[in-house]
Amino acid sequence: MKMKFDRQFWVRCAAIVVVLLFGMLMFFIGKQHTILLDNKTITVNGQEIRALQLVEVQVNKLESLELAARDRDKVDVTRQSHKITITYTDSNWNEISFTRKFKVPLMEEMVIISIPTLVSDPEADQSLWLEKYELPAYAIQASPEEEVVITDDLAGLISL
Repeated sequence: MKMKFDRQFWVRCAAIVVVLLFGMLMFFIGKQHTILLDNKTITVNGQEIRALQLVEVQVNKLESLELAARDRDKVDVTRQSHKITITYTDSNWNEISFTRKFKVPLMEEMVIISIPTLVSDPEADQSLWLEKYELPAYAIQASPEEEVVITDDLAGLISL
């Protein structure tokens, strides 16, 4: 069988390439991530960073969330690039607001943002205040031992 490189062949190749590119685009755009916003006291490099008393956080153009000290809330977002806006009142009663852009790693399902770490140095590298969320050890339970399940009513009588 001889392959012909005519117009029909090139149209089909172009259609396959367009479908593959469209699929890749939809993967990157449609990937959903969960972002946990954490306002808890944290220790970074031996320095304790205290939680804010009250902070307002907005991710992208979603509804803004108010977090008190020791609060954690979540936001579900799609895509990789996001914008976070933080508004809080400092110790001199001045209202401070700033916006920071960040990217969520592609294959991460859930990440956590430490609000106090971000507020302490807004220009710091993203790796200081954004990290992968891992389940606590006590939340992971061992699977129960498998027990024998008798599905036939007469099978129990035969073993006697």
